[in-house]
Amino acid sequence: MSSFPFSSLDHSTRVFCFLDFEHLAVAWAVMRGMMVSADYAATPTNPGFVSFMQAGMIEALNNRRIFNEVLVERVRLNFFARQVSRMRGMFFFRSQNEAEARIGDRSWPPYFESKNLIELELRHSEPFTDVDANWITFAPLAEDGRVNIGDLEWIRRYWAGMTYNANNANAVWERLANGVALVLDEQVRRQCYQYVGEIFPDSHIPILMSRLASEAGTRGGLTAPFLLREIEQRVRLGYCWSDAEFHDPVVISAIKNHPDSGALGRMMSENETWKMPDFRPWGRVFELREQKIPQLSAFQVPSLHHPG
Repeated sequence: MSSFPFSSLDHSTRVFCFLDFEHLAVAWAVMRGMMVSADYAATPTNPGFVSFMQAGMIEALNNRRIFNEVLVERVRLNFFARQVSRMRGMFFFRSQNEAEARIGDRSWPPYFESKNLIELELRHSEPFTDVDANWITFAPLAEDGRVNIGDLEWIRRYWAGMTYNANNANAVWERLANGVALVLDEQVRRQCYQYVGEIFPDSHIPILMSRLASEAGTRGGLTAPFLLREIEQRVRLGYCWSDAEFHDPVVISAIKNHPDSGALGRMMSENETWKMPDFRPWGRVFELREQKIPQLSAFQVPSLHHPG
């Protein structure tokens, strides 16, 4: 590793988001103290990594949502390629007040509760994308729940950063960003540390190694959602646990210089063996098909199903 992977992220701003702490991969990321967008999960950038949003709709087999998001992404690629992808970026609110306004709003996920709202320090290099989420919330849908393809101009307005209401009233600003977001609440990190320790009771050493590696500015122990096409009609959603950097002399040196490296050394000397955390039980394998839309015969959109 010639340089630390996040050293180029020279811009910083505070953001807020709701996190589902019961989701193991999310809790692991919070324990490490760092949320990482798909584009920064590996070097070079690997297209297999996806956003937690995309992973969530795949895990739920929400094929209508998959169709809608693929359409939104296609418009972005064709007309607003500089904007941050919903499929690969991270989602935030710009302020605590804007985030708290979504509590109790049934249009948003049920874990949008005050106990799950945290402040983060977003570090990025490229510009982030601010968009009014109302365009997505109130998108014109057909009877089957898919986007009404007769008029897609609203998607262009969404990516252009226009407000849903002409008078700018009740805009719900959502910030999409690539980079890393540092968790500032130490109490939340300790809770997640305890939680992942309960899930992986024999992995205390790799858990501590992952925390120290993150605080040293590396990817050691990073866990991120990943899509892998195994065969023509099979796709796997997994959570890729990165351990390659633990063999990198630069990372090893950075961990040794961490103030808590002594505790790690004692744990390693007292335990001859330990288990690496295994995220495979939280992965899913799906059968890959295609959504048939007569009006868009040339537009291929995947659908996912439980294997027959």
